[in-house]
Amino acid sequence: PRGASPGYSCGVSLDVVIPHLLLPPQAPAALRELRLPHLERWIARADVERLDVPGPEAWLARRFDLPAPFPVAAVTLAADDAPQPGMWLRADPVHLQISPEAVALHDASVLDVQGDEARSLVDTLQALFGADGLEFRAPHPARWYVRVPAGELPDTTPLESALGRNVFGLLPRGRGRINWPMAITEAQMLFASHEVNAQREAAGRPAINSVWFWGGGATPRIASRPYALVYALDAFARGLGTLAGARVAELPSRPELVDAVAEDDSVLVVLDTLGAPLHRGDANAWREAARALDEAWFSELGRLLERFERVRLVLPAQHETRMATIASASRWRWFRRRSAVNA
Repeated sequence: PRGASPGYSCGVSLDVVIPHLLLPPQAPAALRELRLPHLERWIARADVERLDVPGPEAWLARRFDLPAPFPVAAVTLAADDAPQPGMWLRADPVHLQISPEAVALHDASVLDVQGDEARSLVDTLQALFGADGLEFRAPHPARWYVRVPAGELPDTTPLESALGRNVFGLLPRGRGRINWPMAITEAQMLFASHEVNAQREAAGRPAINSVWFWGGGATPRIASRPYALVYALDAFARGLGTLAGARVAELPSRPELVDAVAEDDSVLVVLDTLGAPLHRGDANAWREAARALDEAWFSELGRLLERFERVRLVLPAQHETRMATIASASRWRWFRRRSAVNA
């Protein structure tokens, strides 16, 4: 009830999603052994369950009652620009590393694409493919989009699933008149001689030498609004919040703003600072980012429990999601053994 003491929990929840904290099996031992004392304390005291939900997008989509397959492009475009009619694909800038055995894919985390570079390359794509009815846009340097004519949406492989892998066998497959593997080849030929890549090569930077089509679909209608407020940098979370009519805000550096929201608001926080260094293979940056989250956010969970009835820590991984639910009673489980998150 309103008017209760400041420590009273108002029956609303805080969900904190931490993508890329749970590491893939092939991650080096030096990363898996990292200790995060504040987070470990609360996970040890929590009720932990394992969900058959692979990856952060799947967990977020379930919370917003969005059925699979998820139209990632249309949802993130709602965050990067505005909800748009039609069928959309992501057409993200990537770097293909060619070796005698394979062609491995790396995403924009290794590229640091600038806004003027994105605009120039996308303008060139539009000039090449406009006659095929494709409409390219780059509202964000690292996230490009293409509107696709009716009947031309291909089956695709999510970018996350393709990272570091041989792209042969993962290329888009269409059933219409557009030959999508050939479109990727033509884009590669176009980019190979583009002035943007000539300048990047001269500066010792990796080339933006291809695009990756994925995440197709139309803008969904989202009737469920599980959160009044969404704090995130992650475009998929921001797009879902936008489409659901939630307030969407930039991620604060510390949780004071979360503590200060209206007392009857449920809140989603997505702490998506670990993906980029993990994709770059930058172990030191990943460790530092994880430690920063532990100090800035997980050290404050006790205070947040005074505001929320429950706090759920959501740790998505490649094949499942681990969810730790913390309530007031969790404070007293001090005898439980702690261990490294990735042990």
